[in-house]
Amino acid sequence: MASKVRGKSGITALTAALALLFTLAALSWCPGKAWAESGKLSLDFRGADIRDALSVLAVEMGVTVILDSEPVEITFKGENLDPGEALNLIIQGQGLASVQKDNIIVVGEPGKLRESYFSEMLLTRFDTYYVTTDQIKELLSGLELEISVLSLEANPGALWVQGTAQSLQKVRELVNAVDLMENHQLAQLEYRTVTVTQIPPPRVVELLGSAGVMLEHYIIYGNQLLVFEKKLFPRWEEIEKLIAQLDTISARKENSFVYQLRNISARDAAARLQRFDFGSGNEVKTITYNNDNLGHELLVICPPHLESTVREALTSIDLTRNKIRAPVTSAKGETAHTSLANTRSLLSELSGVSMANMYISGNLSVDKSAPSYVLWAEESPDKIKELQDLAASLSPGSGESGE
Repeated sequence: MASKVRGKSGITALTAALALLFTLAALSWCPGKAWAESGKLSLDFRGADIRDALSVLAVEMGVTVILDSEPVEITFKGENLDPGEALNLIIQGQGLASVQKDNIIVVGEPGKLRESYFSEMLLTRFDTYYVTTDQIKELLSGLELEISVLSLEANPGALWVQGTAQSLQKVRELVNAVDLMENHQLAQLEYRTVTVTQIPPPRVVELLGSAGVMLEHYIIYGNQLLVFEKKLFPRWEEIEKLIAQLDTISARKENSFVYQLRNISARDAAARLQRFDFGSGNEVKTITYNNDNLGHELLVICPPHLESTVREALTSIDLTRNKIRAPVTSAKGETAHTSLANTRSLLSELSGVSMANMYISGNLSVDKSAPSYVLWAEESPDKIKELQDLAASLSPGSGESGE
């Protein structure tokens, strides 16, 4: 998510120059995209403001870049460069240097740069457009940041914060996460907290993305994620269970992907995959979602060198099998035949199985006053199982039903 820069840095007694901050909140950070792991870039800056060039590279690197010198225009062209390499070439070309701590890089004149910059107290103004500064202050009070906060009633959209560069970065990330149109005029800003113990929060974001759960509005605080993604809140219990399954030592460096099955359920695929021997020490973990007996998406976590092997194994599992004939459900009573006809129609819509492959038997009861019918199908064993599970999940119709 592209983040807006809302902070305007001010000069303090400890700051010798104007610090111009270009930020990438954790929201816009693509986890796992570090300097050496990022894709190659081709750049062509002609008479560009150095601040714009640094912002482009900061986006690719997932860092915050602070320019502690006067901005200048630059001309730079390079191809097939790592973002970190391009950054070094640009700043060296202007006779500048840099110091780094965590994911904050300060660029400035070599004689003025100092490691103590990261412990200096800077004063920064943050402007909000959709939420009030009181709401921001309330959220900040829940974070253990060494900051001082000041706001004025006459200007409810401006907040002044004094703190270290690291603390100000977290404030900026928080503002970018919540200052959204969807939060306008809300009495209280809601969020959910994720605490992990085995894998870092950026890895959680990456794995959730692989599972189709995309996080856009969040901040990373220690070993926690503060998630402001309101559209996910109705599913939060399910997401928490998924995170608990992902938070393992084996998930730290392993690959993850979602395999889309065609013929078998996720539950069956997970069970069958566990029968494969991928070698000693090669753990392959599978995670299914709700209604895994009906769903066809399987999240797989495995060592990088095994991904293609696991995919091949899943392909061999997920084959179309020969058709069989088997009962799906049954019903008794005067309206049993009509009930099964309606059930057949619904099962066809839910499963994709053609109604032409599902049949209703004749009356199996010797008691004509209490007819009994069976709905059966001619399909692959996996499709038969899916139809049976779907039928079992349906509420009974007007007649008594069973399997």
